[in-house]
Amino acid sequence: MIVLDAVAARRAPLSLAKLSCSWGPGAHAVVGTRADGGPLLLELVAGRARLRSGRLEVLGGTPHDDDVRTRTAFVPLEPTLPEAMRVRDVMALAAELRGEPVRDAAPRLAALGVEALGPRRVESLSPEEMHAVALAEALTAARVQVLLLVEPLMDLDPRAAALVAPLVRARASEGCAVLVATASLRDASELADDHVLLRGGAVVRSGASPADLVSLAPTGAKVRVVASDPQALLAAAANDPAIEAIARRDAAVVARGSAVLAVAAAMGRAITASGVRVVEMALEPPSPEELRAPPARPERAP
Repeated sequence: MIVLDAVAARRAPLSLAKLSCSWGPGAHAVVGTRADGGPLLLELVAGRARLRSGRLEVLGGTPHDDDVRTRTAFVPLEPTLPEAMRVRDVMALAAELRGEPVRDAAPRLAALGVEALGPRRVESLSPEEMHAVALAEALTAARVQVLLLVEPLMDLDPRAAALVAPLVRARASEGCAVLVATASLRDASELADDHVLLRGGAVVRSGASPADLVSLAPTGAKVRVVASDPQALLAAAANDPAIEAIARRDAAVVARGSAVLAVAAAMGRAITASGVRVVEMALEPPSPEELRAPPARPERAP
C-alpha cells in the first residue's frame, strides 16, 4: 500500500535521506523524535510535503492522485478544523469530500468517547478535544485505507486516550495500512506490530516486539516493576550483580542491565526475597535521548 524507494526530502531543519521502506495492511510505527523526520515522512505519504528524489507509491498511485487522497487520512499532532463550523457538520463535510455517505456524527465520535462534542463549534474546542475529533473522523471514515497519525496518544482528550489503540488495531485488521509517527516506544508498542527506528532522517533498525525495541538502546535493557512496597523491592534488588543501575519512581522500581532476561530474573529474585505484591512488571522503553546515546566504549586492557 505504501512504498518508498530511495526517497529523499528536506524541509529545513528536517531531512530524509534515501529511505526505502514498504508497508502493507496492518499497524506500523516510525519511531523517532520530530528532528529524526517521522512527521515529515508521514507528510510525504499524505502529499503535504514535496519529494526531492526517489519514488513514492501510495495505494498504487501517487499521494496527489484524487482517488488516493480521498482514501488517505492524515492527522498531525495539532490538526486544524474549520473554526466556524460545528463538529457534527465538520464530520459531514469530511464524508462528502471523501465521497462516502454522510452518517450521524454521534456514533463516529463515540468511538473515541467524545460524542458530546458533536454540537460544539470548533472554535470552542481545546487543542486536546480538536485532536480527538480529528482522530475520530479519520479512524471511522469508511473509504480510508491509509491512516497516517502523528503522536496519536499525545495531547489528547483523556476520554479518547484509552480508545485509540483498540480502534487503530480494528482498522488494521480490516485491511487498512496505519502508519504512526511517535517518539515514544511505549506508544509504538501499544499501537503497532512492527517498528522502524529513524535517526537523523535514516532508518537505523527495525523490530517486531517490545523486547526488540528495548534492545535498541545502547544504555541497556530496563525492567519496570510496580509493587506494594517499592522501597523494600529496591533494597532487595540493589546488590544483584545482573543489575547495573536501579531507581525508584513513585510506586515503581526501574532496573537496568545489559540483558533483558538477566534483569527480569534479578527482579524476580528480589520480589521473592522482599515478599512484595507485584501490580505490574513490564519492559521499560528507552527514551529518545537514550536511543541517541552512542554505545559505551570498552575499556582497554593496560
